[in-house]
Amino acid sequence: MRPSKYKLPMSLLLAGALPLAAFAGGGTVNRTVQADASSTVEISNVSGRVDVRGWDRSEVQVSGQLGDDVERVDVESNGSHIVVKVVLPHGHNGDGEADIEVKVPKGSTVEVGAVSADVTSKGVLGTQRLKSVSGEINADVSGDDSEFRSVSGDVTVRGDGKPISLRVSSVSGSLDLTNGAGKLDVVTVSGDARATLGETTEVRGRTTSGNLTITAKLTRDGRVDVEGVSGDITLHLAAPGLSTEIESFSGDISGCLAGDKVERVSKYGPGTRLNIRGVEAGGPRVRAKTLSGDIEICDR
Repeated sequence: MRPSKYKLPMSLLLAGALPLAAFAGGGTVNRTVQADASSTVEISNVSGRVDVRGWDRSEVQVSGQLGDDVERVDVESNGSHIVVKVVLPHGHNGDGEADIEVKVPKGSTVEVGAVSADVTSKGVLGTQRLKSVSGEINADVSGDDSEFRSVSGDVTVRGDGKPISLRVSSVSGSLDLTNGAGKLDVVTVSGDARATLGETTEVRGRTTSGNLTITAKLTRDGRVDVEGVSGDITLHLAAPGLSTEIESFSGDISGCLAGDKVERVSKYGPGTRLNIRGVEAGGPRVRAKTLSGDIEICDR
């Protein structure tokens, strides 16, 4: 029998098989790179977990377990800027789950971008910007100008009682901030938001249908500015001599500051308001407005 004239060379057969053999997912990652004490560390992951830990070494260490749909984890560094990226195969449409722990110098600026991965952070003293679409965020925060953002995952943030500027937002996930201080900007659409603050200079809050609860000790010139559509707003503000500008179109206004001071906006139309002039000009002041939600206000 004659050999076929169409027989391919062995080199071409092997080359054609390479794309199938080039990807073998799963396994582990364990990488360490040098880093400055105040490095910027960027981390991205699609699914699984990102666990960030601050430590005293001038190194970034990445370790963890990779799912079968994960190709590799890239770690790139120039000393002051480190990028950690979970890489999926080209054209891959799966979750690509990876559970990674990233240890960073305590003073680092940390930026995390995730899709459905849960994100946790402890021991980081620098600025943090943690974002996830559907994963939960659970973090301790100390650094100024920090931001935590999720679409449908819950966000839990714990401050250290020192004044910082903090932004927290979610669409449908709940927000929970404790031991904060300084300035807070909180935004939610349908999830409930709760913030417990110490010495506070400024609070800005926005909600559509979720409930918003703020407990804070305002400084002498502290400001609170919150708005809602149908969600209820509860304000417990330790601020003697508080000035108020509070209005609800169809909801109720109540609380220890309300009493018989609530009045109708119009004799013939809906709407109530509570306007109180504080003891001194430039003192603590709150402005709250909602369309159909209730507002509760108390100064203790």
